[in-house]
Amino acid sequence: MTSAVSRPSNSDTIATSSLRSDKITSRHLERLSIVYIRQSSMTQVHRNQESTKLQYGLTSMAKQLGWEHERVVVIDDDLGVSGSSAIGREGFQRLLAEVALDHVGLILGIEMSRLARCNKDWHHLLELCARFGVLIGDLDGLYDPSQYNDRLLLGLKGTMSEAELHILRQRLLQGKMHKARRGALGMPVPTGYLRRPSGDIVLDPDEQVQTVVRLVFDQFDRLGSTYAVINELVRRNIQIGVRLRTGPDIGTLVWRRPHRGMISNILRNPIYAGAYVYGRRRTDPRRQRPGHPASGRTPLLDSKDWHVCLRDHLPSYITWQRYETNRERLMRNRVSAQGQGPVRDGNALLQGVVVCGRCSHRMTVQYPNSNGRPYPRYVCNYARVHHGGPLCSGLSAGCLDDAVTELALLALEPGSLDLSMRVAEDVERERNKADDLWKKQIERARYEAERAERQYQAVEPENRLVARTLERNWDDKLRTQRKLQEEYERRQELQPRHLTAEERQTICSLATNLPALWAAKTTSSADRKAVLRLLIDKIVVTVDDASEWLDFVVHWAGGNESPKRIRRPVGKLVQLQEHRKLLAEIHALRRTGHTANQIAEKLNAAGWVTPTHRNQYNARLIHAIMARHGFVPRGPRAPLTDGPNDWTLAELANELNMPQVTLYGWMRRGRLKARRVRGQWIVNADKDERRALRQRRTRTNTRH
Repeated sequence: MTSAVSRPSNSDTIATSSLRSDKITSRHLERLSIVYIRQSSMTQVHRNQESTKLQYGLTSMAKQLGWEHERVVVIDDDLGVSGSSAIGREGFQRLLAEVALDHVGLILGIEMSRLARCNKDWHHLLELCARFGVLIGDLDGLYDPSQYNDRLLLGLKGTMSEAELHILRQRLLQGKMHKARRGALGMPVPTGYLRRPSGDIVLDPDEQVQTVVRLVFDQFDRLGSTYAVINELVRRNIQIGVRLRTGPDIGTLVWRRPHRGMISNILRNPIYAGAYVYGRRRTDPRRQRPGHPASGRTPLLDSKDWHVCLRDHLPSYITWQRYETNRERLMRNRVSAQGQGPVRDGNALLQGVVVCGRCSHRMTVQYPNSNGRPYPRYVCNYARVHHGGPLCSGLSAGCLDDAVTELALLALEPGSLDLSMRVAEDVERERNKADDLWKKQIERARYEAERAERQYQAVEPENRLVARTLERNWDDKLRTQRKLQEEYERRQELQPRHLTAEERQTICSLATNLPALWAAKTTSSADRKAVLRLLIDKIVVTVDDASEWLDFVVHWAGGNESPKRIRRPVGKLVQLQEHRKLLAEIHALRRTGHTANQIAEKLNAAGWVTPTHRNQYNARLIHAIMARHGFVPRGPRAPLTDGPNDWTLAELANELNMPQVTLYGWMRRGRLKARRVRGQWIVNADKDERRALRQRRTRTNTRH
């Protein structure tokens, strides 16, 4: 702020005999004398008041040097602001503006470090003062920045001021690092921990808080992603206990709804593995904003770049190996070209596991969309996304999923019995943990209700204003306790605590029949993906665009490899390896007089497969193939049967020289045996049968 000051007391007067100088002219006295006051922090403002008074006493120095009371201006806007930078110092910015407007004749400061501790800002001020003829004064004397000797001395003082700031910072940093190397540097503790007044860090004494933290790690081991853990906690209506760090209720335990940042911090913080760590982040000056120390923080660094890492220094929830495994899993869950990514919804079972055999990049999944793609596909689009090139390769997901699933089920068969027992134990363990957590919640609610009752009983009956409030609080606590108890009882009815003999038998039967368990409706795609990822490291796929054959190699988690070659669906007939031979077969059958239906039957019987592999050949497909790849006129009609004595009704009527309707009537009355072949009636009539039919015809005509 700017103010005209009153005459200071004798105790605030500073001797100015040494500052008398012929450098002060009438031009300087006509302009303002600015007294610049600054302290580096608010703590110094409150505790080092003598320094502040000494700086305010510079106003008397200005008046003794000849400036009138009205021409002395105090700028103290920067009290409590560091001088390491001009950014954020409104008082210093105003000082520069006044100098540039040629309003200032003298600048007074207790020492040069009060004006600036950065050479860039200091020399900027000197340039302006030299251009507009402004004097600078401190307790040692007056200086004219336009004179060489004074400018040299002021520059040296500015350099020493910046070096002094660097030395102070280094001393503080070294002391901080020395304390951190001993594990004694204080730090905020996350949920699940508590810092005692002595400075020791211990596990939170609340058992429910500890149980929820351990549940987060257990669910992450089981589900494998932060998103899935959050969904599971929300589904169970589980909240996380947090100790307040600020405010009047500091240290109070409150229960918060879990969110992504909270769960991620729990999984990534090494303190849960019992390690004291310092330097997990750095400060990037390019991203730092003045007044916001946390704005320049970099992302979490790798453990090898931490300044201090003291294992087994604090009480732990998990082991260090488990922490490293969780961190690796979180890194893999990040969606990138080199990572598998988290397990997602969708029926493509090998998402994140398939690797292109041509360029060695991971293939992405494309699901059905409005472009008419009916089935999911694995596509290598790295070249298109990063370099604007064409698609490297792609294939339908169904054929590869089925082939890999068959191999995985075969690999699991030897351990099916052991799997059944472990599944039963896991189910019962999960139920016990859930039951224990519910009991702790009910116990807490009961304690809160009893505490509210004691508070209500302790109030004087005449104090109705307080009694009514306490009574409402008691009712709320009882209502919460009753709600939790009822919810717990409902869950117990729907989900018994222990597995019954029938449930164990069901688990064993399903485990011994892995294909049925795999195809069960209760087994989700996410469950199948999680199982496959435990077994498989990656699958290298090589697609042959000129044929329907697909080569892939399964790299198992144990290091073994399983190469295999399968057929894949293709979109065009010409992509089949033997499409020319197939077209020649179709044309040959057509020339011999076969219809489209007859050609389709011949191809299906010979084992020919369609490009999509999802259906058989039919008349519509044969017509479409001939229309696209060349139509061949049909030759003489091929006989319906190969039997030498097979006759159609028309052929037999013509042979016997009788009406066809007469033969049809005999057939309907059972006098003539016939069978249906491709829409026509076929009669097997050898020479004797034909003679008998002629005689029957003659007898019939004789009667009439």
